[in-house]
Amino acid sequence: MIRILSQNMIKSGGLIFCIFLLVSMCSSYLRAEEITLDDALELAISQTARGGMIQGNLEVAEQNYFARRINFYVPEISIKGSVPSYNVDESYRFFGGADQKQLYKTRDLGFDSFIELNQNLLTGGDIVVTANLLAREDRYPNTRMDAEAESFINEITRRGFFTLRYTQPLLKPSESKNRLHNTHDDYRIAKLEKIEQETALKKEVTETYLNLIKLSVNNELYDARYQSAYLQAEIDSMKFMDGIISEEDWLLSTSGRLEAELDKTEIESETVETRRAFSILLDRDVTEQFELSEPKVAAHIDSIKRERMLSSWEESVPVKKADLQYKKAQREADYQASGHGLTGDLTASYSTGQGFVKTDGDRNDIDTKGWGVSLNFSYPIWDGGSSGAAVKAARIRADQARLEYNQEKQNTRTEIFNLMNQLDVGYRRLGIMKKQIDLAFDRLKIAESRMADGQISEITYLESKIFHLETKTQYLDELKKYLLNRIELESKFLRE
Repeated sequence: MIRILSQNMIKSGGLIFCIFLLVSMCSSYLRAEEITLDDALELAISQTARGGMIQGNLEVAEQNYFARRINFYVPEISIKGSVPSYNVDESYRFFGGADQKQLYKTRDLGFDSFIELNQNLLTGGDIVVTANLLAREDRYPNTRMDAEAESFINEITRRGFFTLRYTQPLLKPSESKNRLHNTHDDYRIAKLEKIEQETALKKEVTETYLNLIKLSVNNELYDARYQSAYLQAEIDSMKFMDGIISEEDWLLSTSGRLEAELDKTEIESETVETRRAFSILLDRDVTEQFELSEPKVAAHIDSIKRERMLSSWEESVPVKKADLQYKKAQREADYQASGHGLTGDLTASYSTGQGFVKTDGDRNDIDTKGWGVSLNFSYPIWDGGSSGAAVKAARIRADQARLEYNQEKQNTRTEIFNLMNQLDVGYRRLGIMKKQIDLAFDRLKIAESRMADGQISEITYLESKIFHLETKTQYLDELKKYLLNRIELESKFLRE
C-alpha cells in the first residue's frame, strides 16, 4: 500500500513538474517585447520606411554631386560612327564637253567615324579633342574630253584628322563650374536637412512613447476615480434611502459616477489608438504586443558642453543651412547678371590630317595642318526687358536669402539660450517632482495600511492613490517636455 502510494506521488510530482515547465515556456514565449526609448529611436531611424526615405534623400543629393564632379574633372569620351554605306546616284544632265544631256550613274561606298574627348577646365573653359577617320570608294563618270564613251573613274579616299579646340568664356562665370557649385551646395544642404528630418522623427517617436506611458498611468488613475465615484454613489444611494441627503445630491453623485465611467472608457480607447499609432510609426504589426519602460533622465549638460554650445551658435545646423542657401542664391544672381552685359569667349584650335586619294591607280598623299584663334564679344541691345527682369528676380531672391540668413541667426541664438534655460529649469523640476512622487507613494502605503486596519475608508485610500497617480502624470508631462527640448537642442549642432 505504501509502495503504491509512493509510486502515485512520484507520478503526480512528475506530471506537475512537466505542467510547470510547459507553462513557463509558454509564458516566456508569449511575453510581450519590451521596447526602451533608445530602442524605439534606433528602430525609427534605421529600420522604418520613413527613416529610409530620409537617408535616401541624402543619397540622391550625394550621387548627383558625385556625378557632376566626375563630369567636371574626368573627360567625357564618345565614339560615333556609321556602318559602311552604299549610295547610287543617277542623273540626266550635261557632262564635260557633251552637247546633249546624258544619263550617268555614280556609286560610292563610305565609312565615317570619330572619337571625341570633352574636358572641363578649372578656369571654366573646355577642351575638345576629336580624332576622325574617313574611308570612301567612289565610282563616277569620266567627263574628260579624251575619255572613251561611258567610261568611269574609280577613286579611293583614306583620310584621318586630329583636331584640338580650346574655348574660354570671358567676362562671365563658367556654366559647368556654376552647376558643380550648385550641386555641391545641394549636397551640403541635404546633409543638414537630414539632421532636421531625423530630429522631427525622434521628437514624434519620443512624444508618442511618453504619451503611451502616461496613458498607462491614466488608466490606473481613471480606474481609481471610477472606483471612488462608484463607492460614493453607493453610499449616497443608501443615504438618500434613509433620508439623509436630498434627491438632487443623490442624482449629482450618480451623474459623477457615470462621468467617471465615461472618462475611463475614453482613456481606454485613446490608449488603443495611441498604441496603434506607435506601431505604425515603427513599421510594426499593429497586433504585436509590446511593453514600454519609463526612460531615465540622463546626466544634465555639463558646464563645459554648455559653454561650447552657447559660444558656437553660429556653427549650428539652422544657421549653416541658411548660410549655404544665401551663398547659393547670391552666386546664381551673379551668374544671371554676368550674361546680361558684355560677354565674350576666346577660341583657339589646331588641326592636322593625313591620308591619300587614289584615282585609277594614281596615288596622291594628303598632309594638312592648320590653326586658328578667334576672340568674340557680344552685347545685347534690346530684348524687351526679359534679361533685366531675370537678373532683378535673381537679385531679389538673393536679398531674401540674406534677410532669412540674418533672421535665422537671431532666432537660433535666442532659441539655443531659451532651450538651455528650459533644460536647467526642467531638470530641477524633475528632481523636485521625483521627491513628490516618493512622498505620495509613502502616503499611499500608509493609507493602504490604515485601510487594512479599518482606520480609514476605501474612499479615503483611493484619494491617496489618485493623488499619487496624478503626481506621476505631472512628472511624465515634465519628463516629455525635458526630453523633447534636449533632442531639439542637440540637433542644432553637428555630431562630433
